[in-house]
Amino acid sequence: MNRMFAGAPATASDARARLRQAEQAMSEASAKAGSATGFADFLAEDAVLLVEGEYALKGRQAIQTWLTAHPPEQDGTPRWESVRWDVSADGTLGYSVGTVTVDAEGAPRKVVGRYICAWRQQADGQWRVAATVRNAAKAPMTPPEGFSAANTEPGAAARTLSKDAVLEEAKAADRAFSAQSVREGMGKAFTACAARDAVMLMGDAGLYGQDAIARAYAPFTLEQTDLRWEPVLGDAAASGDLAYTVGRAISTGRDAQGQPRKDFVKYLTVWRRQADGQWRYVTDGGNSSPGPQGP
Repeated sequence: MNRMFAGAPATASDARARLRQAEQAMSEASAKAGSATGFADFLAEDAVLLVEGEYALKGRQAIQTWLTAHPPEQDGTPRWESVRWDVSADGTLGYSVGTVTVDAEGAPRKVVGRYICAWRQQADGQWRVAATVRNAAKAPMTPPEGFSAANTEPGAAARTLSKDAVLEEAKAADRAFSAQSVREGMGKAFTACAARDAVMLMGDAGLYGQDAIARAYAPFTLEQTDLRWEPVLGDAAASGDLAYTVGRAISTGRDAQGQPRKDFVKYLTVWRRQADGQWRYVTDGGNSSPGPQGP
């Protein structure tokens, strides 16, 4: 196991720098040894991986087994490049959002996916991936000019709470988010509950900021789609300002022929408590599940 990041950082700024270093080391390890070894070496023992068409893969060993059978590198060299990475005020929880590419000899670099990783600092100071969602993509995430790789919104004052209490706050916000989707439609809910600097995986180059999310989600009206969900898993920082939730969702609507359609989804949402005390999501992503169980 890689131990180069042991030692507790003194500040959130230091923790953020170490998170960035850990992700770069994970990318380098994946390039050298393949994802099944390199990526898996940076997973927490209880890590969760969300991939298309599967129930959530839980635990380092299960994820490594799946990656061995489904390597994303496809006879090339995988690389991870984040556009946003940040940490909690106490430097114990973080997240990153970005693109996975593959380099193959004699061929141009190929984009194979986009990802969100929720990271947890371990007792020895090392960062490990606690939960991650990976979706196929053909284009990289390309932030607009002036985009900040760090959170830009003022946060709420740090608090000292139990992690369980903080996580329950985030789950309550997630449930309220779903309730708004049921009442008003997912387009309005995803706009209202987004942080002003939220980042999303969808779109030609990703979505950056609440205004971009509002434009992208405007077509998703209550008449078109009923999307509802519930959080099942998650974790939080004891400083009370950052958390993530993993859950299951059901989307009910109609297909292109106008026939009723029901889809099952699992998701990862990262939450930050804002200066006004409200929890808002800073990134969110999901993919299909084979049924209603899970995530």
